[in-house]
Amino acid sequence: MSNPSQDKRPPTEREVRAALVAFADLLKRLDQDERLFRNLPLIMGRLGDLRRMLFEYEVRVTERLLPTEDPTERESRRIVQEALEDEDDARREWESDGES
Repeated sequence: MSNPSQDKRPPTEREVRAALVAFADLLKRLDQDERLFRNLPLIMGRLGDLRRMLFEYEVRVTERLLPTEDPTERESRRIVQEALEDEDDARREWESDGES
């Protein structure tokens, strides 16, 4: 399994699929050989690599883990933007009244 933090590009779907299948095969093989629990450090290391790869794929490829916009935040930003525009309009009006 490659280390995604060292790659310059996000993992492809094919790479993620291959990593998942390889991890599943490793677990099956260790279980069949009754070596599963003796190899927990190896499993945890591989699982950590796999988790990093999955996170990288989700964030950079699918963008499903990016923060979503809260509708109340959107409304708050709209209200603030309107208030700033009203302030600018009032300032321009006051400045133009002072010039006459």
